[in-house]
Amino acid sequence: AILSISPSRVNVKGKTNEALGFIGRKEGIAAQATATIVIQ
Repeated sequence: AILSISPSRVNVKGKTNEALGFIGRKEGIAAQATATIVIQ
């Protein structure tokens, strides 16, 4: 683990985009990442 994060602390979610845009038409894919960082 590069960031020393337990796999149980990671969540992956897929979406179809409800047939909207190039993703919904199955012409491409997109990825988004969000992180909460707490300095202790």
